[in-house]
Amino acid sequence: MIFVYCDGASRGNPGPASYGVHIQDHAGNAIADFGEGLGSQTNNYAEYQGVIAALRFLTTTEHRLVTIRLDSKLVVEQLSGRWKVKSPEIRELVFEASQLLGAFDVKLEWIPREKNTFADANANRALDQGDFHSEESALPFSAIQPRSIRAPRQKIEPTTLVVIRHGSTKSTLANVIAGGDGEDIGLNEKGLKEAMLAASAVSPLLNFFDLPPVSSIINSPMKRTTQTAEALSGAEGLTGLADERLREIAFGDWDGMSMDAMEIESTEEVAKWRASMSQRPPGGESILDLEERVSELVSEVILLNQGNTVVLVTHMMPSRVIAKLAQQSAESSYWNINFAPGGISIYRFFGTGFVETFAINSCDHLIQG
Repeated sequence: MIFVYCDGASRGNPGPASYGVHIQDHAGNAIADFGEGLGSQTNNYAEYQGVIAALRFLTTTEHRLVTIRLDSKLVVEQLSGRWKVKSPEIRELVFEASQLLGAFDVKLEWIPREKNTFADANANRALDQGDFHSEESALPFSAIQPRSIRAPRQKIEPTTLVVIRHGSTKSTLANVIAGGDGEDIGLNEKGLKEAMLAASAVSPLLNFFDLPPVSSIINSPMKRTTQTAEALSGAEGLTGLADERLREIAFGDWDGMSMDAMEIESTEEVAKWRASMSQRPPGGESILDLEERVSELVSEVILLNQGNTVVLVTHMMPSRVIAKLAQQSAESSYWNINFAPGGISIYRFFGTGFVETFAINSCDHLIQG
């Protein structure tokens, strides 16, 4: 067990802001101390940045059993899911912190300010003297760096994720809703061909971008994704592993309905659903429900596969979640990015803090085929 102390400072709130972090082992020996100025920000913003910075540092170490201590009850309660988050800006930080927390066996604790003196001192030092870090936290750069010379230098070895949407089904052709809790339909003839074309295109794409070859395959357990993954398994000589978190979003009572019928029969429910990330279809999942489970999987895969390439075979909505994570984009990603059946996307994650995008919905193999 190690103990992480975090604190944020904002002189004026909002005003000149910073965070400070102090990490120690169970015997009280210091592991790392660091702090960073944040410009003009609120105190809550600074508190969250401290937690995020601490977790990013810990992802590069072997420490996984962690107690995080803060003197901000608000941050502790929001990260624990007991208090709501109203500010859109803070909501983004909560989401980022939650992604990182998924890699640890972690306990969040509130402590009085007088017991958080090291982190408080580090935050004030960063404000008064500028960014700093102890020798222990000055990690070497990773061997692999982003391709752009303007990109921030990275300290975490990257994980390449190849994301493939399954091939076509009868529901794709009919524009019928097919969620993760509905009929488990398989690929049609066109979909089987798309799966084979996608399988044959992965290695050439990775070679073209000079990225590592496929080391593992993870797929949604649904029939259409399993069949798509099997085509790739045959091409790569690897066995796929099914994971429930890649299942399509559950549409509940709307499953099997046409888009037109849903608009007519569930007009009010559809309007509420479109206007909210937390609204669930009757008996189904919200976007936030989907985002939580897919993000958890992505964080685990990134942590456990540094330096390797993992293929995720999934559906439209999980593909959008991953694209949003990679682009660190707005909620509109859930309706303005489309993925063709058999389309391939490639991202390189340096932890969860920085991502390179090499391809989104690449379909050349489908056109050529």
